[in-house]
Amino acid sequence: MERLPRDVVLDILSRLPVTTLAQSKSVCRSWRSIIQGSVLVDKHLLRMSEPENDPCIIFQSPPPILDHYYFVDFAAYSERYKRLKSFWVSTMHGKLVASSNGLLCFCNSSAIHICNPLTGDSIELPKLAAESGVVGFGFSPTTKEYKVLDIIYQRKRLRSDSHLAPFQPKVRIFTLGDSQWRSLGMVPYQFIERQSQVAVSGRLHWISQDLVKDRIISFDLTTEQIQTVPLTDRMTLDRQFFELVALRGHLCVAASNASCGLDIWVMNEYNVKESWVKEFIIGGYLPKELRSTNGRIPFLKSDFSAVCSFKGGKILLKLWRKDLVLYDPVHEKFEDPMFEGALQWHEMVVHVGSLVSI
Repeated sequence: MERLPRDVVLDILSRLPVTTLAQSKSVCRSWRSIIQGSVLVDKHLLRMSEPENDPCIIFQSPPPILDHYYFVDFAAYSERYKRLKSFWVSTMHGKLVASSNGLLCFCNSSAIHICNPLTGDSIELPKLAAESGVVGFGFSPTTKEYKVLDIIYQRKRLRSDSHLAPFQPKVRIFTLGDSQWRSLGMVPYQFIERQSQVAVSGRLHWISQDLVKDRIISFDLTTEQIQTVPLTDRMTLDRQFFELVALRGHLCVAASNASCGLDIWVMNEYNVKESWVKEFIIGGYLPKELRSTNGRIPFLKSDFSAVCSFKGGKILLKLWRKDLVLYDPVHEKFEDPMFEGALQWHEMVVHVGSLVSI
């Protein structure tokens, strides 16, 4: 490859799975210099972030060993059996919160960490004055900045008397590279703490529930504005059993259906109410350990959720006991993904692997 033009070499290397790219640093000094350079890192990350490419999955081990993780690069293996790459990250036993643009965010009661699991780079953010609440993490493709949100709930004293108003969320934000947190003030929404955060179109999204209705709330990582996302009137949601998910770069709602499966609504044009389409109807599924029994065993609807999609069209689903299953919407069939080695996990996130530095 030494005789090839540099731009051709960069294009070839940018198409490699991130695990292969990381291993290629050992070929020679010139390759190591190119692979670690910002030009290739940015080009590779941009290509791997495209919706038609298969993502990686990060699994966090169950307590008490929260600093142990498994990395699965689905783009690296065409065969059914996927290899698990084990790694350790010192995050003071923080909970795996989110992945964005090659970096991971971890949070515990006293600290928030950002790290790249492939390079080992890790930083601890400045301490917060109060314990963190609902934490969000994302990347602005416009400003090229990583940002962390912390949404905490506090009571506001009414001016008329000494009574306290209901809890109201206060939003704090930190931009990687800054030295301190900034306050964005109060917002009139009740964010759901469960893992409903989804990043689409340079915005973070959460489910918000109150006594009146359910909403999808978006936070623009560039303008730092919060607004609601319109839902179609045709979408009937069981307010206890629906989640957000990103499939092929689109914002989606996965809602439980009568067969203990999922209806997946896709927003084909962002922020356009009329573009919502019910694209997938997935029936109930029986895990392999229970297939020998007769009759159907109903699932807890709230624990049957979509995780991500792959370039072949299959959708990865998470079942009620942390089982994983692949669904083929074309043939309407299920299959069990196979991993080389034992896999027990506490949290999981969809991840775009990158060699980006913090």
